[in-house]
Amino acid sequence: MNSIKSWIHLLKEDIYVFRLVFGPGIGKYFYYPAFRAIFIFRLSQLFYKCRITQPIAYLLTNINDFIHGIWIGPKVKVGKGLLLSHPRGIILNPDTVIGEYCSILHQVTFGGENIIVGNNVEILAGAKIINDKLKNKKLIIGKGAVLAAGTVVLNDVPDNAVMVGVPGKVAKYRDINDNWLNYRLQKNSN
Repeated sequence: MNSIKSWIHLLKEDIYVFRLVFGPGIGKYFYYPAFRAIFIFRLSQLFYKCRITQPIAYLLTNINDFIHGIWIGPKVKVGKGLLLSHPRGIILNPDTVIGEYCSILHQVTFGGENIIVGNNVEILAGAKIINDKLKNKKLIIGKGAVLAAGTVVLNDVPDNAVMVGVPGKVAKYRDINDNWLNYRLQKNSN
């Protein structure tokens, strides 16, 4: 019962972020793949918690792959407020841990094990986060970081860093409150 309550809490925050970005309206939940992909992923997480329903979790993962072109397995740990604005071509390794209020755009790949993403991280289109499993270490994306479009991340990313290039290098640091979620909150309050 406790897992259902926590699942509902996660889903409520995901809906809050979706409405913040796409606006109100019931039709948007059916039209935009951003919400459908997250909903199917969250359902797969719920079914994965019970051993007898784990096959349903993997079936939902395959349905998400077929319908939306994303692969986020039920073992991936994701905090509340996930936003997948254009969820095509997203691939997450099952060992990935993603913090709260993260935004991921299309064609993003998390390759290798032990990738940890902090809170309020923005990962733009085509970014690749690759961890060398032979080194047996964690690759950490710091909280508030931005991975620019097409960036290839091979090493840890500091908090609030803007990473660009191949391989990724810090272009600048931004203010701790300068993140995508605060931008949306300010934009909607005006």
